Amino acid sequence: MRPILKFYLPFLIILSLTVFTYSQNLPQPDHIILVIEENHGYSQIIGGGSAPYINILASDSLGALFTNYYAVTHPSQPNYLWLYSGNNQGVTNDNTPADTPFTTLNLGAELLHAVYSFCGYAEDLPYIGSQAATSSAYARKHNPWVNWQNGSTNGIPDSVNMPMSSFPDNYSTLPKIGIVIPNLNDDMHNGTIAQADTWLKNNLDGYIQWAKSHNSLFILTFDEDENTEGNRVATIFVGSMVKHGHYARLLNHINLLRTLEDMYTLAHAGSSADSTSITECWNTSTTPVKDISNMIKEFKLEQNFPNPFNPSTVISYRLSKENLVKLYIYDILGRKVSVLVNKVQPQGKYEVHFNGSELPSGIYFYMLRAGNFEDVKKLNLLK
Repeated sequence: MRPILKFYLPFLIILSLTVFTYSQNLPQPDHIILVIEENHGYSQIIGGGSAPYINILASDSLGALFTNYYAVTHPSQPNYLWLYSGNNQGVTNDNTPADTPFTTLNLGAELLHAVYSFCGYAEDLPYIGSQAATSSAYARKHNPWVNWQNGSTNGIPDSVNMPMSSFPDNYSTLPKIGIVIPNLNDDMHNGTIAQADTWLKNNLDGYIQWAKSHNSLFILTFDEDENTEGNRVATIFVGSMVKHGHYARLLNHINLLRTLEDMYTLAHAGSSADSTSITECWNTSTTPVKDISNMIKEFKLEQNFPNPFNPSTVISYRLSKENLVKLYIYDILGRKVSVLVNKVQPQGKYEVHFNGSELPSGIYFYMLRAGNFEDVKKLNLLK
């Protein structure tokens, strides 16, 4: 099978013709990890003795706690869809939707179109790209991105639907935005608050501590309450750019989606187009970008994602000016095994989807040449 080449040219043309301005006071984190917990109201978590770790994150000395943040509806699945796509996609229950893949805009597709990376990590997902309804304590109803998997319009590749076991130890290799879904025992759905609190500390504290000194952000929220507080849920931001404190502005899941989109000047999915960003909790303000050329000041070859991969991965790069571009794949013996790009390209951000299904497992290298710029990175095909 020939390698798949995908540059999202229509989106790049739009970028080249459009003047963008960032929303006021929004940072651009290098990485964002969003964790979604289950079925508990604000006062069941904040100030309670069963979630000591979450309450540390919510403290004035560490994070930003939103005291008037609400889920959109009941039950669970529509809330995940609202948060991920600004719409419930006609889904009003927890049954597996019958008309997937959906074709509407969604956070994952927006990021990929803009040559950023996205990944969802679901605990107990049986394998990368699985569309199972249940497996062990995994429940598809809590995994919104799977509903756009492999769609021809606004779809996401199966390679970004990953089990939690794929969450990297090297946090610098995380996607731009990743969503973490604990299983039913660890998200407070079937298990206890204390169990979920411990799971969060054991699995995400390393990233949270790293984020505080690496321009990155951690977000914790809940899909819904248990019909006890009018759907008010605890939502917390922790990161190097977060202004600590409590914030009482009325917010919901759609405000959070709009914030994530505006941080990276993405399109607006569903009702997020009519919503507003969360702007009051940041230590920094962002200078408006007056021209797309100011966003690309250097040649850069990104680390492929995911890595290791099977069978496909994404290679991204940036060109600060027009050049003859060559992007080749080599095996460990230095033999050229694939030519992904060999043509003149204008300034911009590019993404190449490489499919290694015809190659054996092993270490490979990809090299980008553009004018005087040259860089080589390693990728690992693991079948």
